Amino acid sequence: MIQEFKQFTDIEVHIVAPHEGLNTIVHSFDSEGIHYHFFKTDMPILNRHWPRVFLLDEWTKYFFNRLLVSYLVKRINPDIINLIGAENAYYSSTVLGIKNIPVLISIQGMYSIDDRFKIHGKDILRSNIERKIYSENKYFGISAPYMPELIRRDSPNPIFFWNRYPLKVLRLNDAQAIIKEYDFTYFCRITPLKGPEDALRALVLVKKYKPDVTMRMMGPVGESYLNELKDKARELGIDQNVIFSGGYVLQEDMLKEAAKSKYYVLPTLIDTIPGTIFEAIYLGLPVVSYRVGDIPRLNTGETRVLLCDRGDIASLAQNMIRLLDEPQLGVDLSRKAKAFIEEWFDNRKLALNITDKYKAVLAHYHHNEPVPAHLLYENYMNNI
Repeated sequence: MIQEFKQFTDIEVHIVAPHEGLNTIVHSFDSEGIHYHFFKTDMPILNRHWPRVFLLDEWTKYFFNRLLVSYLVKRINPDIINLIGAENAYYSSTVLGIKNIPVLISIQGMYSIDDRFKIHGKDILRSNIERKIYSENKYFGISAPYMPELIRRDSPNPIFFWNRYPLKVLRLNDAQAIIKEYDFTYFCRITPLKGPEDALRALVLVKKYKPDVTMRMMGPVGESYLNELKDKARELGIDQNVIFSGGYVLQEDMLKEAAKSKYYVLPTLIDTIPGTIFEAIYLGLPVVSYRVGDIPRLNTGETRVLLCDRGDIASLAQNMIRLLDEPQLGVDLSRKAKAFIEEWFDNRKLALNITDKYKAVLAHYHHNEPVPAHLLYENYMNNI
């Protein structure tokens, strides 16, 4: 998104973000037309996380972060504030109490979801702050059909914009052809919400069709959960079929490893359209996933990715088997999916959509002008 903003001359962009390890409380600088302001979130001098025993941030509801951002907002004096992600309280809480400046809340993911609490448990403070943010604001950028209902619990008259971010992807050309070493790859930030156990259970069924089937699973993951997944694979009798690892320091290295597979599987349980699906499509990998969030929009007009209902392990496995059994199907799906996202999710178009939303919010906030229909969530892709 920043790379695209560097090309614009009609907006002045200030990035305000938390950063660990700073020698000063606030550090600001300019680079290539973008203004950066980082604020310190760890212990002075020691430059490490506050010990959990203190719970200072929780007790104060992130008072110090809010104080620093309030100082920066007064110094910058922006026309509009765009909060990227309301679910991470340590920085999202800094928009609480802001008055006389319109705030656009761009939802990345939502924390206050009962299905999430059933899997991960509930952090009451985090949930309360997220919902407080909703209650104080009116303008929201969303990317999944379940979001409006949850936001309306707290925000009486919200306006929902369609929201998507530019994405850094790895594009392979014919000269970079990579030898395929695995049948399937599963890559993302590995948590129970991304359905890794469903992927393993589906592989059990696929193995009955193709005993030597292989799947590469990788991504940022806690060591204990990674060990749980390895134990699960052994329990299911597929430990020789799955190659596990954590993430990579460089995103490009992980994508190059992913490109060694033929197909991408991601049975995510609660989501928007995960960026990893776009990354897989740009790598030329046919996609198998669940029909959740906005993922079904990728099939607007015709089938481009293979989907099934959440939790339907048999159908998930059947879609994986279809790709193994029908090589041309994968080729066709990959071609159609790539053409679709290059048209509807082009980085420049997405960046222009973001700045159009800023202008629409300002016009509505100050002059009560109607929001252009094409920017609203419910109208996106209506003309396909």
